[in-house]
Amino acid sequence: MKRAKWFLIWMLVSGVLLVFVTGVLFAQQVENTGGNLRLGEFPVINTNAGESADKTVATELLQTLLVDDFEAAGEWSAFIPRDYGYASAIRREGSPSAIKSDKNKYALGVKVSFMKRDWSWVSITPAKPAKIRGITKNLKVWVVGRNYRHVISVVLRDYLDRIKYLRGDRLIWVGWKQMTINIPDTIEQENYKVSEERGVTFLGFRIDFEPDDMIGRPFYVYFDYLTADVDLYSELNLNADDMIDNW
Repeated sequence: MKRAKWFLIWMLVSGVLLVFVTGVLFAQQVENTGGNLRLGEFPVINTNAGESADKTVATELLQTLLVDDFEAAGEWSAFIPRDYGYASAIRREGSPSAIKSDKNKYALGVKVSFMKRDWSWVSITPAKPAKIRGITKNLKVWVVGRNYRHVISVVLRDYLDRIKYLRGDRLIWVGWKQMTINIPDTIEQENYKVSEERGVTFLGFRIDFEPDDMIGRPFYVYFDYLTADVDLYSELNLNADDMIDNW
């Protein structure tokens, strides 16, 4: 009995030490990024994504990536079928007061002029798709609303190149608001047999219009500071000498 008791105590102590050592190594790994880690094209702006990471999971490193601050918003474009109207996208000076700084002075502005009242939509796309490495948990973007019931969606491509539309909010607010779109598990982002294609690709936004909310004047909408909360644990623990299956 005594031997079994001491064996149980030894197992408990060993488990506690293992969790402690894992936590220390994990914290050192995060600290070694020095706040300047870049994965793909996106800088890490926050570790553990506002403390929303699950601290009971030792294999999760949730970080916030800045996907686009729209300081070069003039590279974006907007499209609406010509039968319904025309759309344009430009860079406009202005930002939400919560994030405005010398490095964030501009936003993306989109103007849509309607030719008829009907069920229509506009797509808003960057100059090139944005591949987000890691497992994306959610996307956040600041959007100006004008109390319209039009619906905004995010357009993504999963790791198998399938296009996905994630419905967001109706634009029934006035002024700037940070909108969050969670990425459901139904959006496939990885396969345990594949390593280099993990993640989703951001393709842009889409707004579906409510005909009853077309009031005979152009529709305006603005975007700023698009971020992604991403689990980067697997990306930071890849085998450095692994082969890449892309030939």
